[in-house]
Amino acid sequence: MAKMNSEIGRTAIDEKVRMKLWAVSGGRCELCNRLLYQDLVFGYDGNFGEMAHIHAVSEGGPRHKYGMTIDEKNNIDNLMLLCEEHHHMIDIHPEDFKEGLLIKKKIAHEARIREVTGIPSEQSCRIITYFSNIDNQAEFSSERLLREAVLLSGRVPMQEPIINLSADSCTSYTASEPVFQQKSQELERNFKNWFDAVIKSKDSIGIFALAPQPLLFKLGTLINDQYNAVAFQCHRSGHKWAWPKAIASVEFQFLNTKEGKPNVLALVIDLSAPVCDDRITSVLGDNATIYHITLDEPSRTFVSGEIIQEEFVKVFRVAMETLKNLRPAPECIHIFPVMPNSLAVRAGMDYMPKADLPVVIYEQANQADGFFKALTIGG
Repeated sequence: MAKMNSEIGRTAIDEKVRMKLWAVSGGRCELCNRLLYQDLVFGYDGNFGEMAHIHAVSEGGPRHKYGMTIDEKNNIDNLMLLCEEHHHMIDIHPEDFKEGLLIKKKIAHEARIREVTGIPSEQSCRIITYFSNIDNQAEFSSERLLREAVLLSGRVPMQEPIINLSADSCTSYTASEPVFQQKSQELERNFKNWFDAVIKSKDSIGIFALAPQPLLFKLGTLINDQYNAVAFQCHRSGHKWAWPKAIASVEFQFLNTKEGKPNVLALVIDLSAPVCDDRITSVLGDNATIYHITLDEPSRTFVSGEIIQEEFVKVFRVAMETLKNLRPAPECIHIFPVMPNSLAVRAGMDYMPKADLPVVIYEQANQADGFFKALTIGG
C-alpha cells in the first residue's frame, strides 16, 4: 500500500506548539518510546520525530473529524510526536488506531514523562549488582529490569554503567567454608576498588543482589550506613525487582525457644521457611541457647516494600542489643539465616562491628546435609 501523503505539509503548525510537544513527550515516540533526537544505529544527532495528527486535517484523512477548526486540528491536544514507522502505521491502519486508543497512549506517555522528570535530582540512584552462585543469571540481571525497578521506586537511575561487583569472578561454585572465605575477600576487594574510586559517601545506590546469604550479609556490612542505599527484593512472580503496589502487613517476632549455656548462642532468622531447633543443636550441641527472628507463617514472598525492610531492621537491632547484654556475655552469635535476599543485605547493613558481638554466619547446602559454618564477621 502506498504511503499516505503527510498532512503536515498542507498545514502550518505553530513553532511554540512544536516545541511544547517535543518537551511534553520527552523527545520520544509516544507509541514505542524510541529516542527521536539521535539515530540509534550510528549515533548521529538529528530530528527523527514527526508530528502526527490524531484527527486528520483534510477530509478523507485518517480519523478526520468534521467540524474541527484548523486551530483545533493543529492544537497540541490533537498532535502526537511519533517515529516515522509509527506515524506511517497509524495512518495506513486507522481502523486499528482509533481516536480513543491514540489519546489514551498520548496521555499515558506524557504523564510518565512528567512523573519521571519530576523526581528530584537528589533521588538519582547508581545501580550496583552482585550475583553469585545462582542459575539463570541473565533472567535477573537485565539492565532494563533493573532500571525499571529504580524508576518505579520513585528514583532516577543514573546513566553511568551498572557496577557489577561479581564481574570477572567465577559465579558458580561448590559452597564450603574455604570457598566462602575466598569469595568474601574477593567481594571486599571489588567493593573497595569501585567504591573508593567512583562512589562517594552518602551517594544514593540501588543494590540488586542474589547470592548465598553469608555473602549477602557480608555485602551489607561493606555498605553499612555510609551510603544512601536501598536493597531491592527479587520476586518470584510479576516484575522480578519492582516493588508490588500492595504492601502486606507483616509482624516480626523475636523469640527465645531454647535455654542453654549463654556462651553457645544462636540466632535463627527463619523468615523464608521454618527452622527447627534440632537442626541447630545438631551443629552447636544440646547446650546451645537459641533465639529466633521469625513470622507466624514464614514465606519467600512477604517482602513487598521498603517499609517491611525497615520493620525487620528494628527487630534485628532489638535482637543484637538483647543478645549483647546477656550475662555472662557470649563471645559471639551464631547466625543461621533463611531469609529473603534483601533482608540478608539489610541485616549486614545494620550490623555494627564495633558495637555488636562478632557473628559466625552459617549456610545450608541443602536441608538433608544441614548447616555449615561459612563466614566470621566482626571481633
